[in-house]
Amino acid sequence: MSDLRPMHDTQHKSVVPLCAATGTAIGSAQWLLEKKGDDEKSPVLHHNNLRLYLCGEETFEQIAVDIRNAKHSIDLVCWGFDPAMELTRNTAEQWPRGDTWGDLLLGAAQGRFNNAKPVTVRLLVWYDFIGSAAVNNMPGYRTEAPYERNKRGLLFPPSPSVRDRREIFNSRWYKDVVAGNHQALSLRTRGGVHGDVMASLESEASAKGLGRVERLGFEYLATHHQKTIVIDYEGDKPCGYVLGLNSVTDYWDTTVHKFDDPRRGQSWEGANDAEPGLKPYQDYGCRIEGQALAAVCKNFTEAWNKADANGKGAGGNVSREFDLKATPANLTRNLVAPRQSAQILRTLPSADGSEKSIHRLYDHAISFARHYLYVENQYFQHAAWVKQLKHLRAEHLKGCEKAKLAMTDVPKLHVMVVTPTPERQQMVPRTHDTVTELGHGSSMPNQAKMVEEEIARYDAVQEARRRAQDPLMIPPPAPLSAIAQAYKDAGGGKSDDAARKELEGQFAMRSLVASLWTFDTNWQTTQKKELDRLREWTDTSTYDKSGKDSSRNSQHIKSMSDKLYKARYREIYIHSKLMIIDDSMFTLGSANLNLRSFAVDSEINIASDDAATAKNLRERVWGQHTDGKFAGGVATDQKVMYDTFQKWQKEAGNNLTRQKSGLQPSCFLVAFHDDRTSKLRLS
Repeated sequence: MSDLRPMHDTQHKSVVPLCAATGTAIGSAQWLLEKKGDDEKSPVLHHNNLRLYLCGEETFEQIAVDIRNAKHSIDLVCWGFDPAMELTRNTAEQWPRGDTWGDLLLGAAQGRFNNAKPVTVRLLVWYDFIGSAAVNNMPGYRTEAPYERNKRGLLFPPSPSVRDRREIFNSRWYKDVVAGNHQALSLRTRGGVHGDVMASLESEASAKGLGRVERLGFEYLATHHQKTIVIDYEGDKPCGYVLGLNSVTDYWDTTVHKFDDPRRGQSWEGANDAEPGLKPYQDYGCRIEGQALAAVCKNFTEAWNKADANGKGAGGNVSREFDLKATPANLTRNLVAPRQSAQILRTLPSADGSEKSIHRLYDHAISFARHYLYVENQYFQHAAWVKQLKHLRAEHLKGCEKAKLAMTDVPKLHVMVVTPTPERQQMVPRTHDTVTELGHGSSMPNQAKMVEEEIARYDAVQEARRRAQDPLMIPPPAPLSAIAQAYKDAGGGKSDDAARKELEGQFAMRSLVASLWTFDTNWQTTQKKELDRLREWTDTSTYDKSGKDSSRNSQHIKSMSDKLYKARYREIYIHSKLMIIDDSMFTLGSANLNLRSFAVDSEINIASDDAATAKNLRERVWGQHTDGKFAGGVATDQKVMYDTFQKWQKEAGNNLTRQKSGLQPSCFLVAFHDDRTSKLRLS
């Protein structure tokens, strides 16, 4: 079974007339999935108004406005739900700093907003005994707040802290909703799809190398990862969202990603002196008005009706019929020009329809990439996808050669990847395989060294057997580990320079991999005081200045000083699932760039081939990451794109050097680097 998908598997054939006078033709790229049969579950819907939001502050603020304006229904699908999370944050004093999820949904259900009548609210959340216990994606669900548990044994219990009040709020909110105490507000949960996972992976060639632990992780930690909202589907002004953002408090942040933003985190949310504020987060949301809402609502309705309806608060099934070829007239009645085409794509387990249109789109759209391919993703861990990209580039170059086009005239494809440090050490191998395919294996130097040493030992034994007069006298080497074999298959062993020269010469591609980091520009408090104290201590130390103790003392001070300087950096956690190509198409939503999102978890993305929207998004994102310096200009002009690429590459490298010295970076962009190693793989 091959990892590579032939181009004709997704491309829809079309006829382009040839001009008799000039011998030329003009056609358009098919960015979205249009193949008859395979893609009829996810048709392209042409009449939509799309608005794109960067990060939690922008996105959640607009969601709060739309919830307050709802008149008929609010239908939500979530990976996790924290009723105490504030969508708006006007003050840093204490919780609540603005509108919470719990109050907004309850207010809508009780008719407390400007519609003056109850709105039907349905909330569908992933909840699984094993997985949810590990990630706490529904804080307060099925649990009693610790404060309420503990106070029963006390004669004079202390006043509840902010953390206590928040936990009490969540616990009581869930308890009331599950009990059916709010007639218009219903909650259902759906668990993992453990039985379907292995069947879904059967058709994935890249799943053949899965180890036992990784397989168990797929099977028992599968999640429903979709995040969507549909508001007033049957009303006069329906709208909705496809999100990457989760509805738990960690995911709120501004686009400026301050080092320490008190609105982002407080001690009662998990922050502490060592890590002030919750992590900075980068992610996106897409607001939809128009026909694409039918596909989003269909996804919700089918999932809601299949979910377990336990308890009085589970509500009834939803009676809706969907014909995506003839969407309801109310969806487009109030649209304004210009309108954008959109496609809703999903990953679904076999029990829910066995759909893998997100994977198909990712494989398909890159076949048309000519100038730049921008990927910003939480998990860049699918080496098979990069192999597919190289395969498609090779096919493209063959076509150019047949058309007698000089290779110097073929546009270079600039592959620009922004991804975070893998959140778990066991994710290092998959990430390493993937960046190695792009010629960046040395960005994870210790992992590269570990697997290269294993391969060298294996090759040495094989060479000794080959040279020996009697090879049978030398025992064969132990088989390469799956990690070492994957590294070898990904081109490991070459220097990064050689690998990237090969990319450019063989595939007309250039590549870079970066992360995002923020910096403490107001570093005037505890760290500086600690550094001053260390300096004072070394000046007044009673240690013998010429002896060993003095040497150790100085080394300790230097080490502590380095740590304090480097503590001025915090990584911006990239939770994004974004791809933009050639200012011509984009996709975002819940799906990561890994095998889990392509074949195991339920996911939902939106894609659009509206050039103006894609270009605007690219300019905003690149401007954000580079402090407005290198937003790209006309990114489909090869000279402009090459200049932008070089500037990104130079700044990212310089910022990595600055980071190692604790110096201020020029922007968020820092060359990707991870010193960790792992002999165990998880995705």
